[in-house]
Amino acid sequence: MSKGVMTCLPPHDGHPGVEIIWAADCREAFNQGVKLAQSWLDNARSGWLWATMIAERDLLPCAMERRAFEVGFLSRVHQRIRAHQSEKQQHSDFPLAL
Repeated sequence: MSKGVMTCLPPHDGHPGVEIIWAADCREAFNQGVKLAQSWLDNARSGWLWATMIAERDLLPCAMERRAFEVGFLSRVHQRIRAHQSEKQQHSDFPLAL
């Protein structure tokens, strides 16, 4: 049995990264998903996030690559959401003084 191939999502926006092991080499698809999500986040596109993900994901040839793309894409979005939640929590820890 194969050991698998590891993909790495680096830490970003103050949120930790993650390592995921795939049964096949899905690094390129995973990284494409991460890059597309980052591009969407950076450019504050007016299009729907889900439509952006689906349109690019469906160009991939096999189910495992499409899954890796989705995981990379959603993991990057998750990091951004968690970073903003942490920021809100930090700001709410300070008492409001008038």
